[in-house]
Amino acid sequence: MLSRVIVTVIGIPLVYGCLVFNGISRLGLFLFVAIVGVYEFLRMFLPPGESLPLLEFFLSGGILISTQIFRERGLLFSIAFAGLILASAVVLRGLKGDGFKRFSSGIASLLYIPFCLGFYNLLGTQDSQGGVQIFAVLVSIWALDIGAFFSGCSIGGPRLAPNISPKKTFSGALGGIVTCGLTVYGLFHFGFFTTTPVRVMGLGLSIGVFSQLADLFESVLKREAGIKDSGRIFGNHGGMLDRLDSVLFIGPIAYLFLGW
Repeated sequence: MLSRVIVTVIGIPLVYGCLVFNGISRLGLFLFVAIVGVYEFLRMFLPPGESLPLLEFFLSGGILISTQIFRERGLLFSIAFAGLILASAVVLRGLKGDGFKRFSSGIASLLYIPFCLGFYNLLGTQDSQGGVQIFAVLVSIWALDIGAFFSGCSIGGPRLAPNISPKKTFSGALGGIVTCGLTVYGLFHFGFFTTTPVRVMGLGLSIGVFSQLADLFESVLKREAGIKDSGRIFGNHGGMLDRLDSVLFIGPIAYLFLGW
């Protein structure tokens, strides 16, 4: 419990500062998150004792740096060339019996983590309000998690996905959507989101639904990998992907409603 409090008290102001200070600090935050996240993702599915491929780490950085410099074109072409480079690496390794697994896990790690983070980077570099809007999206997701937890505990009822995450209920999911929607509207009312009311409604509903779907997706990955947490970088708070499971897939959605 103490470690969770420490992570929250230190982590939230640190994340906010990196997001709003300037483009370099924001890029540095995304690079750190991407490299640690890719490490945890690949470690889930590689055999014990096998060394992690370093290529995906460099490609993760390349995707985010290209997005920072060339924006949408950088994000599009960098992910395409990353696939080409991974395919070339499989050919150069020769017939090892795991070529498809190496390629598919590498592509999945890049699409899941740096590619989704790239949309946050696009939103952040759009204008001076970009970093604040990203943080407001994170606040909305945190509000969803809190609302889902308390409504699920107080109301209970049928399980949402008992084979994947036994503690989640339909009442918790609905409570999370309501809490998220109210939070998004409140942040819009006080000027944290610079967009239209219709887009804000779409943003709130999309975060409420897809953030919980993303949470369940990572639960599937961890159950199939036979692990409880993706890592230990935050101590008892879990790994990077444990903290990002509800955030990553929201990157394209946030950019759709706030930046496009």
